[in-house]
Amino acid sequence: MSLKRTSNAAGLPDRVVDTPCCWLCLEEGQDASGKPLCRNCSCRGTSGFAHLSCMIKYAENKSRQACERDDYDHVAHFFKICPNCNQDYQGDVAYALAKARVEFVEKREYTSNHEMYLDAMRDYLYALDFDEQDRPEGEGVYTKLLSIIEEVDEYQSLQDDRLAQCIAMTLQAVGDFRTFGPKENPEEAKKHFERAKDLYEVIGDKVSVITMERSISINETKLSGNEVDWDATGDIAFWRKSYHDKIMRNGEDDVVSISEGIRLSVKLSNENHAIEAERLLTKLVGISRRVHGSDHRITKDAVSHLDREKERLVLIGWSADDIHIALRYENDGENCVVQGPLPADDESRNVDEEETLTVASKVIVPLVGTPVICHGLRSRSSSHLNSKIGDLRSYAENRNRCFIHFEEEGLEPAEINVGSVRILFELPEER
Repeated sequence: MSLKRTSNAAGLPDRVVDTPCCWLCLEEGQDASGKPLCRNCSCRGTSGFAHLSCMIKYAENKSRQACERDDYDHVAHFFKICPNCNQDYQGDVAYALAKARVEFVEKREYTSNHEMYLDAMRDYLYALDFDEQDRPEGEGVYTKLLSIIEEVDEYQSLQDDRLAQCIAMTLQAVGDFRTFGPKENPEEAKKHFERAKDLYEVIGDKVSVITMERSISINETKLSGNEVDWDATGDIAFWRKSYHDKIMRNGEDDVVSISEGIRLSVKLSNENHAIEAERLLTKLVGISRRVHGSDHRITKDAVSHLDREKERLVLIGWSADDIHIALRYENDGENCVVQGPLPADDESRNVDEEETLTVASKVIVPLVGTPVICHGLRSRSSSHLNSKIGDLRSYAENRNRCFIHFEEEGLEPAEINVGSVRILFELPEER
């Protein structure tokens, strides 16, 4: 950061403003090759900007010093994590540094350190986004990773848990590449995941074993010629375990943990656990804004999911073609303000074409998965449920009653008259 004095047309005294500069060489503007300052981490304001060439040189120098101390574990750190905000680099910066890390390992002849080499090549593969544009480069990395694995003595890998985990993670990466990459090959992917699963079992990584079983199942479905039902791949318990595993390994502030939390929220929402999904997303948005800033891609992703989760979708008079967003109640709950109608798919939605209407609340039908609150219950068996909140999970066949799963621990799910249920627009603070 540098300081510049500025003047203004009103003739007021000059003021000092911050101008971004490279935090390494302290120069503003482009580097010697004409490339501009860049930043793709969680730094904010004018901090964290640097020339990519300076960032690579810094990472190489720090890594060389670490290797001279036989501290090979920290090599990845210097190429992956911004030393200012202590968060992972993202996007193009992450890709450039991942590629530079591989070149560092190869140039410095550290390729005999299989763990170090595999870690670098694996991160490089994941930095490629798995799209068609990166296919030639990705195929080269894929082939190289498999050749490195074949160089490792099988007995040695089974005796060294760290090396075994490194190989398992690499097999998982190449399996992902063959599952989601431009050149899908379910048979190859399945074999890689099966080998990874065996290694994870040896080292006792139960969460990763479950993850591999899910990946194997996905590719078996592809091989059978059937469509993969992504919503059914793994139950909520699996995604909870996976999320908490990421927190234990990386901390809840880490981008990987937040991303896994978003995946868990999607699964919760798909299974109509709407209140839990919204509370989790609210927490993730708060963490990501505080640690990574509002402009970070993971924050924007979390906000987008939270905004969608907070939409209260309703039918008007049980018409499946007349879906609206409920906005609020009016006249002590007698009326409801709605916006719509919504199209069949989000991509064709045009908010400017939607109308805002006020309709009688008695004709509003909340969709399954809507957070609701009970009111007006008078019978001895149900009056204790007044003011209790829960998820609307299903409707009875006659449509006059619905099944509510309550948030409060100890309350059993109950069948409630539809007239005694109102949409919960804002969740109360969690007790």
